[in-house]
Amino acid sequence: MENSRNSKVAIIVPYRDRVKNLYIFLLYMHKFLSRQNIEYGIFLIEPLGYLTFNRALLLNVGYLEALKEDQHFDCFIFHDVDMLPENNNNIYECDTLYPKQMAVSINTYGYSTEGYFKEKYFGGINAFTKEQFRKINGFSNLYFGWGMEDDDARNRALAQYPKISRLSPEIGRYFANCHQTQSKNPDRYLLYMRSSSRFQTDGLNSVQYKIVKVEKNSLFTRFYVKY
Repeated sequence: MENSRNSKVAIIVPYRDRVKNLYIFLLYMHKFLSRQNIEYGIFLIEPLGYLTFNRALLLNVGYLEALKEDQHFDCFIFHDVDMLPENNNNIYECDTLYPKQMAVSINTYGYSTEGYFKEKYFGGINAFTKEQFRKINGFSNLYFGWGMEDDDARNRALAQYPKISRLSPEIGRYFANCHQTQSKNPDRYLLYMRSSSRFQTDGLNSVQYKIVKVEKNSLFTRFYVKY
């Protein structure tokens, strides 16, 4: 199956110290995407080594920097490096009406679609048009360390849209490679409880960063980021 909307897709990957995952991801995804006949670019967004990892902030940076590279990108897929699509019918395109959750059933959770995974899970891989991501003001910049930034993002999306589009469990089926567990953010629950008060002031319009170095090759573009 092919991308039906002739969109130009930016795949934004927050990255650090997962060389094996990255090698597998690039080998697999380029082959997977080439079958869909889509125009795309892969962007790795990597913080300097001494910085605490901030996945959501890095996704904001990826969105902004990809548009600086090419203003014609109109679909942005935010993609963890350890997750691989299993179904060839999973077309890497945006839903023009609503933000889209692509990773729906995942091997590490037993491919469960019950409870939290039925409607609330908004992690791993999701897709926004350029306008949708602008409308929700991107993701929060305050979640340093692991946890809750995806729940915050879900609430941002639902504050602006009546629903989130979700692939079926059969199509949105993903294999997650094992990796080292990240340090949890001790303030994540407090940040999440106060998240709705910050949607308009914490996000794309407030992110502060500096691009220290850019690497480009035929497989990806990598931005080294200081924040």
